[in-house]
Amino acid sequence: MSYTRPVIIEPYYDKPEWITNEVTREEIIFLSAESSEQDVELFLILLFGYNHINIEQSFCLSFNELLKQEEVVISGGIAFFEDESKYILPSCCCGLEDFSNVIDSILNKQSPWMGHDPTPVITYIGDQVCVWQDDQETIDSNVNFHIQYSHKELIDSLNKTRKEIQGFIEGPLYEWINKRDKEIAGTMRDRMKQWIMK
Repeated sequence: MSYTRPVIIEPYYDKPEWITNEVTREEIIFLSAESSEQDVELFLILLFGYNHINIEQSFCLSFNELLKQEEVVISGGIAFFEDESKYILPSCCCGLEDFSNVIDSILNKQSPWMGHDPTPVITYIGDQVCVWQDDQETIDSNVNFHIQYSHKELIDSLNKTRKEIQGFIEGPLYEWINKRDKEIAGTMRDRMKQWIMK
């Protein structure tokens, strides 16, 4: 059965001094209540780097600078899976912060913005939903594959995906920050919900 997952992509920014563990870079990181400490650290590397927050300062100063932001951008979003080997990722300029907009578009049977190069699109025929890897004038299944869902199946999966992001924010992300500063952890949890779950 096809499903969706929340992801961040390409966390290839410099590591802050206050992340003391060695991290292994991965192109795709899944977010959930089961995310590892390394997943959290890669998320933070991407969050601070992508938003141009000064990481050459203390933990508290870096977070205080981040928490002043009205909004943030985080490369990633919702990934669509047929199985572990066939999937469609958010593309360039798509962000996790667009998560709610993607769900709202799908609820209204519209094609949301999911990035470009390639440009994933969603088409609807009756109760069937096709998520296409790329919006091409000539859809060639050898080049431009798709993943099919029923509309209900996709909405149910997106609701699980919403819970996975919430689980990440309230669980591993909160716990990692809480070990270092309880007040920042609580503020960050609330701000992440405003930035992403709005």
